[in-house]
Amino acid sequence: MRCFRPIQASLICIVWAFFFSDPLSAGPLEERIDSLVEQGGYMVTAHGKTISQLAANTRFIPASTIKLATALAALELLGPTHRIKTEFYLRDTSILCIKGYGDPFLTSENISGIAAVLKSQGLTKITGLILDTSYFQADLKADGSTNSENPYDAENGALAVNFNSLPFIKDDGVISSPEPQTPTLPLMKELGAHFESGTHRINISAFSETDSTITPMRYTAEIFSELLKKQGISVDPTYQKGVVQADDKHMYTYYSVKSIAEMIRSCMKYSNNFIANQLFLYCGAMRFGAPATWQKGQRAITDILEQKVNSHTSQFTIVEGSGLSKNTTITPIAMIALLQAFK
Repeated sequence: MRCFRPIQASLICIVWAFFFSDPLSAGPLEERIDSLVEQGGYMVTAHGKTISQLAANTRFIPASTIKLATALAALELLGPTHRIKTEFYLRDTSILCIKGYGDPFLTSENISGIAAVLKSQGLTKITGLILDTSYFQADLKADGSTNSENPYDAENGALAVNFNSLPFIKDDGVISSPEPQTPTLPLMKELGAHFESGTHRINISAFSETDSTITPMRYTAEIFSELLKKQGISVDPTYQKGVVQADDKHMYTYYSVKSIAEMIRSCMKYSNNFIANQLFLYCGAMRFGAPATWQKGQRAITDILEQKVNSHTSQFTIVEGSGLSKNTTITPIAMIALLQAFK
């Protein structure tokens, strides 16, 4: 989540009536609030009535509050109990094909469970991995992302692991995983060599531009390889990008450990940009077909705001789902309607 100083950023200030013990008799409310707002707009409502406002029909940059629009669209389009799947196929008896659909919670813990299921189904040897990321368009950097090393800038994708952020600890030159559920990976040692001692969590895609061998796809391959090995499965870590073929043998369909409602709770609690944009893109693909693109996500979320919030596009522009983009704008009056719809 990107933070801004209130006097420097054009943010919407949404002020609810419960901040005041008796808002309807609180005195000159405009004077009290206007003195706090140098750039932006606001609305104060009580019992369904507007009692104070400033620039309520002017569009401002909402930052992370726009996650409400993404969350509302996901609930409306997918339903609160929907779970995103990941599919596993076998090719030529020993090549494992993994097709992702954008589950943002493909974490080490959950991949360990997947590996155990594959082992129980008789998988003992893998001579290669094929990673099918075709459900999302490639190179999905969000508008507003600087592709920094910070995890909040992590790139989205159909088959991303651990939120596309890589954890490691460096102590006296020794690099290892700081998490018991995540094995120490070659990527950790390779990237950790360039960092000072301490505990780190970095955006893996930030390093792709300077080294084409360091990619989110490699991260996915290494995690799956190591956790499959822990189940006693022999794994050749060779991997390549590909697509599932009609004659590949279906082995297992994994459904995310979290429902859409649970994903939204996690997204809101931590203001997680990666989760928000995975849902944004997934909604677009589910509504308009694969591959997921920013344009399809924009159309899907815009449709929901027009239908459920009763806001015209003159009141908002949605570019991506997390609030990173400064090109996303919304009016205070549309944001109030969005809050009511989400409630």
